[in-house]
Amino acid sequence: MISMISSFRLTRPLRQAGLCLLAALLAGPTSAAADLAWTLDRTSTGLQALGRPVVVVYAPKSKTSPQLTSNARITQVYASRDYEGLAQVSTELCWGSPKGLCVPLQGRHINTSAFNGKPANGPLLLVHRVDRWVGDHPPLFVRGTVTVWYADQPHAQVR
Repeated sequence: MISMISSFRLTRPLRQAGLCLLAALLAGPTSAAADLAWTLDRTSTGLQALGRPVVVVYAPKSKTSPQLTSNARITQVYASRDYEGLAQVSTELCWGSPKGLCVPLQGRHINTSAFNGKPANGPLLLVHRVDRWVGDHPPLFVRGTVTVWYADQPHAQVR
């Protein structure tokens, strides 16, 4: 039995997951109180034409973010997107509307403080455009995730 235990090796992803779990447990309630957040996953309608934007709206639901009040202010935002195929797609993360404050995703994701101080109830939007089909064809569906960290105070501190 001891030889089995001594020869047991964790794979790298399993070790990393264990370390993340340990760090979360050690962080305890202090970081949980400081880091309120909401996350939504959505899939776009099909992108049909080059350059034509498809907008996906992300806003918290009261059931998933009961602590979100009108005083809640953004402290950090993470957004990612993924799709099948070789098409070249550009995506922007916007607050309020597609014509509002927008930042482009760097590759397939972004972690930004560009929206800090804005109301955490959003909405935030992912705006996708096909730049080149590269052998793919319409429709192209884009899966997106937006996570908003916020503090329930008028002048929230940056994470």
